[in-house]
Amino acid sequence: MGYMNVKEKWFYYDTVMVSPWVGTLSHPIPGWYSSFSNLATSDAITFFNSRNKAIGLAYNNQDARDQLPFALVAETVSIGFFGPSAASLYGTPCPCVRGVKGRVDFLSAWWEDEVPQHTSAVFKVNQDERLKTNCAMLPASYGPTGFAQGQGDTSTLHGNSASVNAGGMGTPHLKYRWEFSADGIGIPRRATMSVEIRFTEWVKGWMATLWGPGSIEFATSPSPAYVAVPSVFMVQCMITGRREVQQRGEYHA
Repeated sequence: MGYMNVKEKWFYYDTVMVSPWVGTLSHPIPGWYSSFSNLATSDAITFFNSRNKAIGLAYNNQDARDQLPFALVAETVSIGFFGPSAASLYGTPCPCVRGVKGRVDFLSAWWEDEVPQHTSAVFKVNQDERLKTNCAMLPASYGPTGFAQGQGDTSTLHGNSASVNAGGMGTPHLKYRWEFSADGIGIPRRATMSVEIRFTEWVKGWMATLWGPGSIEFATSPSPAYVAVPSVFMVQCMITGRREVQQRGEYHA
């Protein structure tokens, strides 16, 4: 008997990043932004048709930028907004009283909780729109969850933005996601699939004037030296399902 195509579980993910670190990259990555104000100028943000795993497997696992190498039955889709765990972000060093220009403490909560509620999402196969909804209805159901943080010791020059925290990665479950019909959505080999999100004018108006993202400060030795690490805000889209691949050789125990 010859080999035949079989369906195996598979998933694709793609990531958009907003970080001052993006501005330091020698090779710009399509759809990544160095500031919120730059992000506000974009008409739409797209996934699965702009990048591939060359940007790093932590951010994308596509072999091709805009085509599927295998036929896929898409079963679920999610869009996750992830912000830095350290709430306090600082700006650039300056000869001022606090030593830095700019500080903000609420961006992570705003990014993860408020922004998805004011963002639309459209899932397409080629040009066929198969889902149009609100991003808050497409929970990621993976990654850090339940994080809370106290300001900690603010008596020093910079304070400590992460001395009191609680959180972990124990409760997410991939079943709490947007599911397509029981049969899923069939996508042919070499077809293009994409997810497009758009911010409302309310969000874009905020972003256009918003400070940051800034940096997270870590104390070094000898005190009171600090190292500034660029903060990272991400939007990650993931589609799970079953891909059709050629049957592998039989396994014999």
